Amino acid sequence: MSLTPALRANIQGDVWPGLPKRFQSFLFFRVRNKTDFKSRLKTFIPKITTAEHACAMGETMKKARAEAQAAKRSAKLEALPGINISFTSTGLEALGAFVSVEDQMLVKKDRKLSGIFRKKQLQGGLFEKGMYADLVGEGWDNPEELRDVYHPTSDNKRSIDGVILVTSSIKSDMINKISEVKQHFLAEEGEPLNPDTYRVSQDPSVEFTFTREGNVRPGIHKGKEHFGFKDGISQPLLEGWDEKLPQGKEPKAAQPGMIVCGHGGDSMAQPSWVKDGSFLVFRDLQQLVPEFDEFMEENAKHAPFAQDHKKPGEKLAAYLMGRWKNGTPVDESPHDDSDESLFSSNNFDYGPVDQHDKCPFAAHTRKMRPRADLEHDHAVIMRRGIPYGEELTAEELAEKKSAADKERGLLFVCYQSDIRNGFNFLTTRWASNYNFPDRKNAFVAGTGPGIDAIVGQRLDHHPPRSIGLPDGKYPTEARMPLESWVIQRGGDYFFTPSIDALNNELTGPGIFDMEAIKRLREEAEDE
Repeated sequence: MSLTPALRANIQGDVWPGLPKRFQSFLFFRVRNKTDFKSRLKTFIPKITTAEHACAMGETMKKARAEAQAAKRSAKLEALPGINISFTSTGLEALGAFVSVEDQMLVKKDRKLSGIFRKKQLQGGLFEKGMYADLVGEGWDNPEELRDVYHPTSDNKRSIDGVILVTSSIKSDMINKISEVKQHFLAEEGEPLNPDTYRVSQDPSVEFTFTREGNVRPGIHKGKEHFGFKDGISQPLLEGWDEKLPQGKEPKAAQPGMIVCGHGGDSMAQPSWVKDGSFLVFRDLQQLVPEFDEFMEENAKHAPFAQDHKKPGEKLAAYLMGRWKNGTPVDESPHDDSDESLFSSNNFDYGPVDQHDKCPFAAHTRKMRPRADLEHDHAVIMRRGIPYGEELTAEELAEKKSAADKERGLLFVCYQSDIRNGFNFLTTRWASNYNFPDRKNAFVAGTGPGIDAIVGQRLDHHPPRSIGLPDGKYPTEARMPLESWVIQRGGDYFFTPSIDALNNELTGPGIFDMEAIKRLREEAEDE
């Protein structure tokens, strides 16, 4: 389906094409007064930034850059604020749009409710479980490393019902928008718009439980994550939606339904109200930057390809990532990063696929998007993350150790139409799988290609963290033990509904008769 004006007006803007942002706040909330929340959500919908609005923002920025270039000056910075909203399964349940796993057996015994359930229940077991039950339950995440706010409540309930994203290119503007959002959901009815003086309702619709804030790094670090690598380069293009077309060896455009529900490429067979929505994964990642840098400097002498390079530590880091810090792909330029035409290049495919002399099989970019190693992209996500935390201090640089009170990292966000085949698959089946890319064990010594050095995780029964590296031999024999420089601090799974769904199913009478479900639950308890 082509991207019509109606479709642009129906999709939330961070899903596609993305909200412009230098600053971003994630306002996590729990629903306290369901009736009042639904009413306030209805009047909140016009404040949401759609794809139509986001495209217009993009044109505004493009025009400003062109005018600035013609006048030989810097482009004027405009605020261009954005607001989106997403819900966990418990948040949708509070809106009468989701039946919890605890109630599903009861619902299936009732003929009327069962019929509605089969037609209207949103599909996705991982979304229903949430990130904690998924990744802690499977052994990937260590619960002791997660922030308390991502843990279940004392009665083992989800602690997050939803998140509101607030973005802007000017921090003061973002702060003002946050105040407006909070007043909308917390103020007494009839209070005039004044974030500084409004009275909080005696029975507020929500509780804003915590906030995570990110910002684009300053100065020469703009556009880079905290390890120093240029970020956001290889986003999937959506067929028929993005004007840009893949060239040369660039990956083929993905079908829109791999990101946005209900379109070509979405195999989930969701109910009609889910169309034009997308599943959001939020992942709170702490980065140990001094430790990462020290490892590269200390271990470059063990990397055959780096020993004669003028900056051996940077070359080792580039091979583990798959790109030099300025964005140059090591597959296109394995020994040098000075060609400016390659800084954002995607014109490579890792071929020939039985060799990894230019890019290790288990390099981060190759793990996440194997290109020629697979015939088709069948696991695609749209990344929208933003860094958080302060820049390194002089003390941290001198001690080569992260300070306990100076945390930094990435607030990772991605969208997909299926969490299991998107984020979860990429994380557990590719990044953390020692034998992926497949059919490489004959070309590399040891336990397969190895783990993704950046985001790979290991289960207790897995081999120690390591990666196979090129050494000029065939098959290659070099292998490097790895430390872990990214700490998984928690997160959750959300659904980002369309504007139509917000206006109808989520703020109308409700998809499911929650009172009837409540009665069934009470009857079952009395038996």
